[in-house]
Amino acid sequence: MQTINFTVDAALLQELGERLIGKPHIALAELIKNSYDADAFSCTVTFGNDSIEIADDGHGMSFDEFRSFWARIGTTHKLEDGVSRELHRPLTGSKGVGRLAVQFLAREMELRTVAKGAEHQTLHALVDWTTITRGRDLNTVEIAWQTQQQGSSFPYGATSGTIITLKGLRDKWDADRLQELGEELWSLRSPFRRRHASPTTRTAEDFDVSVVAPEIEDAQQKFDAHINALRTNWKARIRGKLRNGRRGHPASVVVEFKEGYPAKAPAEKFEHSVSLPISDSSDALLDRVDFEILVFKLEGRQAGGVLVSELRDYLTRFGNVAIYDAGFRLPYYGMAHDWLDIAADQAARTSISLLLPASLRIGQRYMLDLPDARRLFGAVDISTSHERSVAESASETPGKYLQLQPGRDRLHDNEAHRQLRDLVRFSIDFYANRYRLREARRVEQVRTVERATTKQARVLEVLEENKASIPQNVFSEVRREVSDALKTSKVEEEEQDRRAALLAPLASAGMAALALSHELSRERRLLKSAIQQLSALAVEHELTELQDVLASLNEAHDRLQNLQGLFVPLLSDEDKSALHRLKVKPVVEQTVNAVKTIMPGVQFEIEAIPDDLRFPIGSAAEWNALIQNALTNAWNAMLQTPHPLICIEGGQRSRSTEFLRISDNGRGLGVAVDQADKLFEPFERLLELDPDHASIAIGGQGLGLTICRMIARQRRADICFVSPPEGYSTCLEVSWRA
Repeated sequence: MQTINFTVDAALLQELGERLIGKPHIALAELIKNSYDADAFSCTVTFGNDSIEIADDGHGMSFDEFRSFWARIGTTHKLEDGVSRELHRPLTGSKGVGRLAVQFLAREMELRTVAKGAEHQTLHALVDWTTITRGRDLNTVEIAWQTQQQGSSFPYGATSGTIITLKGLRDKWDADRLQELGEELWSLRSPFRRRHASPTTRTAEDFDVSVVAPEIEDAQQKFDAHINALRTNWKARIRGKLRNGRRGHPASVVVEFKEGYPAKAPAEKFEHSVSLPISDSSDALLDRVDFEILVFKLEGRQAGGVLVSELRDYLTRFGNVAIYDAGFRLPYYGMAHDWLDIAADQAARTSISLLLPASLRIGQRYMLDLPDARRLFGAVDISTSHERSVAESASETPGKYLQLQPGRDRLHDNEAHRQLRDLVRFSIDFYANRYRLREARRVEQVRTVERATTKQARVLEVLEENKASIPQNVFSEVRREVSDALKTSKVEEEEQDRRAALLAPLASAGMAALALSHELSRERRLLKSAIQQLSALAVEHELTELQDVLASLNEAHDRLQNLQGLFVPLLSDEDKSALHRLKVKPVVEQTVNAVKTIMPGVQFEIEAIPDDLRFPIGSAAEWNALIQNALTNAWNAMLQTPHPLICIEGGQRSRSTEFLRISDNGRGLGVAVDQADKLFEPFERLLELDPDHASIAIGGQGLGLTICRMIARQRRADICFVSPPEGYSTCLEVSWRA
């Protein structure tokens, strides 16, 4: 048989270029990716009146490279090389047709390039796309070129690189279109990667894209402001990392909440490891993945003065979770595409995740907390070049690793892609599960301080709602028992309310304490001023006899200052609302230093408190008040003791219980330890004061221990009298769960 050769119509260039790319920013992205593959650190896109210039500081091209690779359609050298020449970046190009996409934007293209190592010579080439004639062979399309024996200037003064100028633009670019295009180009690179690195610190990952256009001078600042707003205002962050996944290594997932429970508590993290595949029985087909996803609450006041409306609009356009191949965004993955099936599951009101293992399926209906795509901003970093290289070394077939489709805006929907989707979606489901767990904790914290009658009434409501599904005899019996308990609780709460009414004068006492603190502060300032004036007169007139008077006045000033310290915890709103676990020893030291003024002669021993011992969640004002009341009771009991001694010690009684004990060598309780519980009732007196010492007693109205128990119960701690250590007569113990 005779043979003929295939011929290619020149119009194929249009099919491969103009019709392959549907949007201007994708066409420009193809040229920017070429700059990245050429080991450039920066690429500048400049808009003129009828031109667009793309300039980089990469290694440029020699004429042989220009002829063999740039002027040849469909070359696969990038696919074969895998990484760039100098920085060993994963190459983004693979089809050899990306440079043809500029036909979508302009009628002519001019190229100037200087190869590294040949900085004295510039290669100049011109392509006129309008000369392509349908019906003529492809080899008839001409590229005009010449070399010039002189160098050229490239971004940041580089002596090598490439400049491509598009002339005869097919569309008019007004300010709005330019700004929209600029934002699309800036979003090409992951916002979580480093930006604007200095020449001395930049690495292979550093690649900066800048846009220059008179109509959008402040667009770069606006874009950066959006990115800073995103980095500041997130409420939760999801991070994932996979290395050597094909060798069976698991991926790590971390969910971080910026604020803990209760409010203003430290940030909270949850971590989990997951092996691939997650939902199938096939082999692991992913090797290396990194991702970071921010979750936002698009209501209320945002940090940094960011308007919630602006943040919402930005996320509506650029939100959801994007995929970046070798650091460049794949346009398909964004708000317009539900590639993670989040919207689908929300529409179906899916309540349980099939991706999470049974050990993580805590609670019910947690998937209803799945965040909407408009509240997400995330980046998944992959490298199809790396995945192909690893897979081919394991003799895998093409369908067994991540691959780009010919349009280059999305991945092939193969098993590797489904494993990538499952991994990212697992992390978001894990977030929803942990969010629901935290909400359950918050509800539980609220319920722990609810009245018993409120809880029992809620039980009756639940019983009534489920009456039809409960056997009649069981329903009647349970309802009767709960109703009886509710009646009993109401009686007890009424008694508690009656006692609380007796304590109402304490509120007035608190206001009086604040006023007294203010007066003490004023008197102390006046006394200090008088001391300074007397001191000056004594020096001026050499009145040495005033020194003893000044010393006495200074001691009085110090006593006033210490006395004012008793009220310090009452004066700070921040302290009263604090909800952290405070260290025991500093609180004890502060209280002891304050009461020493009104308890002269008492020796305090507080060394036996571990430095790392912490109270339950509560404020310094509460624990200060508890310790003050305990110490004043001890003072009254030691009024007739020659050498009064108070020992304060703390520690861990068992693996689950910690304690603080306050012991004194006073007159003792007057009752057995196992009968001392009644002393915590209002107006129960520990002891009758001797008339000779009543004037120096503190308090003595029978409310001190009642206040101590109120504070302890509020903070889920126990307080009681225990057998005192040797040498002491009374010991009060506060204990709580470790």
